[in-house]
Amino acid sequence: MQLGQFSAFISVDGVPLPEFSIEYSPDGLEGTCWIASEDDKEFRVEFKDKNSLVSYPISVKTRVDGTSCGSKLLKTRRGTNISTGKRDSVASSATTRRQLKFGRQLLTDDDSYLQTAIPAELGSISVIFRHVKSCDRLTQVGTRGDLEPTVLHERSKKGMGHSVQFGPEFHRVNKAQSHSKTIKTLATLIFRYRPIDLLRARGIAPSNAGRSNVADDDFLKSDDDVDEDEDIEIKRLEARLASLKNKKQTKHVKQERSTVKKEIKSEKIDFIPGEVIDLT
Repeated sequence: MQLGQFSAFISVDGVPLPEFSIEYSPDGLEGTCWIASEDDKEFRVEFKDKNSLVSYPISVKTRVDGTSCGSKLLKTRRGTNISTGKRDSVASSATTRRQLKFGRQLLTDDDSYLQTAIPAELGSISVIFRHVKSCDRLTQVGTRGDLEPTVLHERSKKGMGHSVQFGPEFHRVNKAQSHSKTIKTLATLIFRYRPIDLLRARGIAPSNAGRSNVADDDFLKSDDDVDEDEDIEIKRLEARLASLKNKKQTKHVKQERSTVKKEIKSEKIDFIPGEVIDLT
């Protein structure tokens, strides 16, 4: 989804998810669309500013189901005026992170949850581009206790199907957080997600909707990412080549054996004109 010089998408397994029913606000500052979520699938939020030759810093804040995942200053790619960033996990402490993923909406029959307010942002991923003023103050990442999925009562009429969940903690030392002041919100892109069957039932997604096979080549590839991807691709191609060679050799051996068998059969068969021979 794109709004002026800013754009973003949600990817699963490295493939951008198709976007349906894209709409923009009258003031041109907000865009919304629908995407299909898949149970137990990790996802990545990727964003870009295609005109980063501005004189002020731009920060991107990501929110999932109303929970803040933090902010990132956009970094300009070498030799371009394009700045990019991504978010696929959230800091849970100074030394741990948790992966973002889609999962089944948690339900309960505990009637006390009937009185619990349903977050307005449940079922959405927001990407907010902001003009900010950096502050000198730095703080260490504290332990977060709010990284748990929302639980709904089973009689809730909020037809969700999925919610954003957080994977197991993994070790990573997080940098100290720098604080900034928002000068102006430049653009907000909101991705509303539901299972594909719900989107089809509501007429939002066509019956043949699937994942996109094409990614934006200009999007979100740092030099380190490109090197790593190339190494992986080389190993994959080498393994594929070895498999094809082995398959070809095996096929060649089978063909030779088949030829020998046919020659032996032709020597033993005494064919009489008009005779029907059963070769089964």
